[in-house]
Amino acid sequence: MASSSHHLLNLLFFVSIFFTSINDSFARPPTNICPHFDCGKGDVIRYPLWHQSQSPEHCGYQGLSLSCQGQNPVIILNNNFYKIRSINYSENSLVVSYADQIQNPNCPKIPSNLTAKLTSPVFNYTSGNKLLTFFYNCTLYPPSQQDITCFQSGTKRSFVFSAGAVPEFDWHANCESTATIPVGGAAAFDDGELLISIFARALTEGFKLTWRTTDGACQACEAADSDGFCGYSTNGTDGGQNFFCICPEGRRSISCYGDAVMTSSTPSYYFIIGALIFGGFIIIAAVSYFISKKRVSSYKPVSYK
Repeated sequence: MASSSHHLLNLLFFVSIFFTSINDSFARPPTNICPHFDCGKGDVIRYPLWHQSQSPEHCGYQGLSLSCQGQNPVIILNNNFYKIRSINYSENSLVVSYADQIQNPNCPKIPSNLTAKLTSPVFNYTSGNKLLTFFYNCTLYPPSQQDITCFQSGTKRSFVFSAGAVPEFDWHANCESTATIPVGGAAAFDDGELLISIFARALTEGFKLTWRTTDGACQACEAADSDGFCGYSTNGTDGGQNFFCICPEGRRSISCYGDAVMTSSTPSYYFIIGALIFGGFIIIAAVSYFISKKRVSSYKPVSYK
């Protein structure tokens, strides 16, 4: 009987080790679901921002792919690289610099109308910023307006105004080009003379971009009861983007909660299989134990006199 108990305990021990190993291997989330990265300065960049050549399956929001330029993270806007100065995950925002678009930091000129091409479903550039409107190389202009001295070219003059404070005048007909751009809203841009003196610093400091969840499917994926990561894969036939939700344990689905479809590779599937195997071993061990015990109790030794 002691031998049977000993074998039963050994069996239960090895079964428990087997089940624990299955549970640990699948319950522990893979470390490469949405890997963090940095560009060499030790500043960790994480989801929903993703590295366009290092992150798997576009793990993050569409439009939030980054790359590294030297040791600086950069993002492409309007087909130009913008260096990222800071990232605030609690506010879902980042601050980008115009540095690569400025040839002369003492007299910075922005060559493109950035706001016209920032109609992105991902970014909001109005929160935390103010807009500046530039009119370059104007041949006619109101004589009372102060121009940007460093931009003077012969008789041509250039001007900058806060958006919404542009004087009434046919600027577009009398100026070679115009640009409306966001800048950080810390400075006061209501005073025209003050604006002339500080706009260069404002451009150097850059502007704030706030990202937002792109669609309802991604919002459902990231909900507290789902706790997933939004991912997008490229459709090879037409180049379109297919959405999927990456669950904490590694599987992909539409959502990580409720009626999410599970496949044979789902860790939960293996967990259930492991539980059934464990239960089967317990039943077999118990039956073997009681059969063995019954045989021992029915055995009557013969006594010789």
